Amino acid sequence: MNMQQLPQIRPLSDLRSNIGEITDLVDNQQSPVILTKHGRGKYVLLDLDEYRKLVAGRELYHLLEEGIDDVANGSTEEFGKAMKSIREEIAIGRIQN
Repeated sequence: MNMQQLPQIRPLSDLRSNIGEITDLVDNQQSPVILTKHGRGKYVLLDLDEYRKLVAGRELYHLLEEGIDDVANGSTEEFGKAMKSIREEIAIGRIQN
């Protein structure tokens, strides 16, 4: 998402009557469109690639939090041992390479 472009704010009713214009805003300005319902932000329309990036970022953040918790709780393993275990799992087909 281009952070220099502010999101466009449009009423939800515009989606029905101006769908082409709204999708053009998302495509051409590379900016999400916030759709309001009863004057309040309710939905966000954004490019699928941008959505995927947001989801991937959220998943990565979650994995990092898990890793930090593991370190804090002492649930870690030496790198060499971990790699050996992973290679063994690959060899027996539990993990695909």
